[in-house]
Amino acid sequence: MVALEAIVYDPGSLEAWLLKAGLRGTAVDDLLTSFCRRLEADGFALTRMHVSLAALHPLIRARSFTWQRDRAEIGNEEMPHRTPQDETQAWRESPFRYMLSNDVRCLYRRLAGPQAQLDFPVLHEFAAQGATDWLAHSFGFGWSLEHLPMTPGMAEIGMICSMTTDRPNGFYEAEKQRLAALLPLFALAIKAAVQMATTRDVMAAYLGKDAARHVLSGDIRRGMAHRIEAAILYADLRGFTALADRLAIEPLVETLNAYFDCLGPAIAAGGGQVLKFLGDGLLASFQPEAEAPIDAARFCQAALRAAKAGLAAVERLNAERAAQGLDCLQLDIALHLGDLMYGNVGTADRLDFTLIGPAVNEAARIENLCGVLERSLLASDSFALAAGPQSGLASLGRHALRGVAEPREIFGL
Repeated sequence: MVALEAIVYDPGSLEAWLLKAGLRGTAVDDLLTSFCRRLEADGFALTRMHVSLAALHPLIRARSFTWQRDRAEIGNEEMPHRTPQDETQAWRESPFRYMLSNDVRCLYRRLAGPQAQLDFPVLHEFAAQGATDWLAHSFGFGWSLEHLPMTPGMAEIGMICSMTTDRPNGFYEAEKQRLAALLPLFALAIKAAVQMATTRDVMAAYLGKDAARHVLSGDIRRGMAHRIEAAILYADLRGFTALADRLAIEPLVETLNAYFDCLGPAIAAGGGQVLKFLGDGLLASFQPEAEAPIDAARFCQAALRAAKAGLAAVERLNAERAAQGLDCLQLDIALHLGDLMYGNVGTADRLDFTLIGPAVNEAARIENLCGVLERSLLASDSFALAAGPQSGLASLGRHALRGVAEPREIFGL
């Protein structure tokens, strides 16, 4: 245990520095670098420290950070999600996997001399690089693995770290005891550093990056909204309802995700954000992140490029599915430019941060015309005007939109 007096009455101690760094939310790179340099100043002959952190992220399983004495910068790596069957050979033979699978909180290995225990391949690599001792500790962050297909035997995820030294006699016993006292505080500071980033990742995955930024900045009260002008992309899969009546739920979800994967990356690449998925459709916007006037031409052109790229990706996907004898769907897209409210709507304790206003409804009504006009992409007159003549959008005449008082001029490719 760390003595309370050492933290409270010795502001220059490493323990006190770790507490302050954790409270400040010091970035992981800076935290790791400073921690290792301070250990060096205390006499530790540290050559390398590696930290792996679990990530609650839809694409990333874990992030790792590596400090090395002879390198100026921290090494960073991201590991994608894998099922246990897809684990790499290096991970299967890793001491970290052994520790996590068997709930081993501390593992020490001598790497040099007659007592060397090189029972994991990576330890041979460290020994060949001149390391004499290897020490690892793991810490759970209280994050459950109930629905995450990770390593069998793991109860929770958090942080695992390892250190090496090249001192001939390895780590002193007193140093190992000192690390055992310091590393829980280091893990707590690391958890504080990644907590907001984890929250931001999760919220961005469910709300969109810009909406998450607003919410995490305190824009969380019902009725708080900002008037903006935005380019809207409203998309829907034609034929999905009929397919849902005859397809089992698992392949149906896989099909839906495959088609969303055609459009989602194109929207992100164009600077837009998907605000919500609406069953077999989605609503996306192209708008400035800061409180600044919209560059209507630029945002409409970006939305149009995203729509074209999404439709081209769907065409390629349908060719692949047809070759496999699978059902094919048509993607319909409506583009609109209008004034909206961007903010919180919902009940007192359950809110959605999204676009609100007649323009969203008009975009949905325009999308309904895709089947009638036999077009996969339609746009409003306000959108076509802002996108400019180079957009290639041509008038298809005026059409009545359900719930809209006057017919609207509709444009298509």
